[in-house]
Amino acid sequence: MTGLSPVRALIALTVLLSATISLSPIAVADTSNSSDSVESKYFRHIMFRESPWANYRGIHPIDTDAPPAVAHYQFDYDSEQRVVAIRYQINNDLIDDNQVWDSFIWFAPSVKIKYGESTELHTYYNVNGEQVAVHGDVYSARYSLDEDGNRTSLHFYNEENQPSQNAWNIHHYEWRYNNGIVNEKRFDLSDIQQPMRPVLQFYEVNLEYDDKGQLAFIRNLGTTGEPTNNDSGAGIDRIVYDQYGNFVRWQVYDKDGNPVEGNRPMVHVGEHLYDQFGNKVGMRGFDRYGNQVPFSWSAYEHVYTFDDYGNQRASDSFSKSGELEVSIIRTYTNDNSRLKSISTVSETGERIPSPVLSGAAYVEFNYDENGNRTHQFFNADGSPLRTSETSSTN
Repeated sequence: MTGLSPVRALIALTVLLSATISLSPIAVADTSNSSDSVESKYFRHIMFRESPWANYRGIHPIDTDAPPAVAHYQFDYDSEQRVVAIRYQINNDLIDDNQVWDSFIWFAPSVKIKYGESTELHTYYNVNGEQVAVHGDVYSARYSLDEDGNRTSLHFYNEENQPSQNAWNIHHYEWRYNNGIVNEKRFDLSDIQQPMRPVLQFYEVNLEYDDKGQLAFIRNLGTTGEPTNNDSGAGIDRIVYDQYGNFVRWQVYDKDGNPVEGNRPMVHVGEHLYDQFGNKVGMRGFDRYGNQVPFSWSAYEHVYTFDDYGNQRASDSFSKSGELEVSIIRTYTNDNSRLKSISTVSETGERIPSPVLSGAAYVEFNYDENGNRTHQFFNADGSPLRTSETSSTN
């Protein structure tokens, strides 16, 4: 497993600021449940999934008959108990981007799912209910199913209904399922095999699921179909969950099952820490001997702070000596559904320039009535770093 760096914010923010999102001509906001739904359930979080072969699964259920006033996922089900729509929202207000752990596997405020005889179609919507391309150029995601309903492939298409790639250079996935083990391969538009992610250099893999349907092992088969170590020496990832469905630990082994420090974080064990609501409040790593060690990006420990609405307010990275390396502070709009600003600050609370913000000390976001976003980078003294840039909500 690669865990997300403190500077996961850097990755998420880079996508947030630089991605060009094309809006469809659909103008009617998605403010109600799917017409096919007969029941709705509410969850604070989505279970971790490393592969789109797995279904979306809600964890940390909220016992309520109406959308609650905290960040949550509304799952809508049809009469066959299949998920037909998911909304990430506070009350009925869709959330644009609050930079939480779930963002790793959740790319839009709303997803709709339609089922055919042997197909499954996923489409994505912004806060105005307009269909959009997400995570690269994915306007729609189309699954093929076998006679037992197992997913056998997934292809991505753009707004022009042409084959496209996601942000990880993948156009399509291929799966073979047998007795709890899923064999997975990924290919780009040129039909060249691709790794799971650019920072997780596992190519063909066997995904092993436990009796709860949770991903337990990822075994790298490289490009030859045989157990293989990547350049970091990693060949196997083990993933562990707690009783609430939180992904609490990953462990790295070579292809023969020997413990190693590997993959992007270069630790043997990575731990995610959570509060009672399932918010990830910390991350730390250990070597094969049980000693806490820094991640490859130098941070020794990460601490995350959330507000009462479930929005991440701060992410702090510390050195082994306990010195604050970087603190990323976020503010939100009054309805708590959209980012208002991101700042990098020193231990004394002063804004400082940082590569996390491409050399700026803070960035401010503004939204027009259509949800289109402009952002402006600033120096620590408040002077503009460069001109305002426009992007669309995703």
